[in-house]
Amino acid sequence: MNHLFLLIALFLISACAELNLANHLSKKVTNVLKDKSENNKEYFSGTEIKPYYKIGNPYYINGIRYIPKEEPNYYEEGIASWYGPNFDGKLTANGEIFNQYDLTAAHKTLPLPSLVKVKNLENNRSIVLRINDRGPFVGNRIIDLSYKSAQLLGAIKKGTAKVSVELIDYGPHLLNDNNKFKNSYIDKRETIYLQVGVFKNANNADNISEKLRNIEYLKHKIFIKTSKLNESVLYIVKIGPINNNENALYVQRKLKNDEISSKIIKE
Repeated sequence: MNHLFLLIALFLISACAELNLANHLSKKVTNVLKDKSENNKEYFSGTEIKPYYKIGNPYYINGIRYIPKEEPNYYEEGIASWYGPNFDGKLTANGEIFNQYDLTAAHKTLPLPSLVKVKNLENNRSIVLRINDRGPFVGNRIIDLSYKSAQLLGAIKKGTAKVSVELIDYGPHLLNDNNKFKNSYIDKRETIYLQVGVFKNANNADNISEKLRNIEYLKHKIFIKTSKLNESVLYIVKIGPINNNENALYVQRKLKNDEISSKIIKE
């Protein structure tokens, strides 16, 4: 019996020693990984970071279904918000490390990464940035800007801003391009529109706009812009923005075949 108790005691001492050794090694490894994460962004929790291009499968957030997809002519106006410190250093939806000082943003459905032009419609500031994360999932917001992106657009203090988001490019060639836009963030490109008509009568502008919206090959936004001429108000019907001059010429030819005149406007 004494031998049995002695064996049990020796077993427990050995087990405790192994457990203490395991805990020591675990802390040591954790500290090493922490140092790598802080000093070298190629590592994150001990795993080499390999960002990847993705479109993604449909998913649900708060009971709402979102369908990621390629949208070559994507353009949308809505509310932008921003995110920063609480997410800094965490992985984005396509495996990059979020840096609140990079020119990036989150979007619910665009491919990751995508390149977009974001314009603050409240102050006319615009920047080019990369979509590399999913969100925002609050209310009717359409894009979640990094801290730096929101700062450049003048949206930090208010927290949100009315913006337009226009897709420029997407694909795996945009991976790891954060640094490309840090020092040349102001978008000096001209924005291309097709102007279909200028009307003194609002009803005439509404009628041609409705006609354009019913044309199947027109995938761009149709809108009416007002302008003052002396004491009169002019109603300008436009199509766009359009990605490039070639696309604008193509749409213009199609409209001409339908006996609709237009001219290319660059702003």
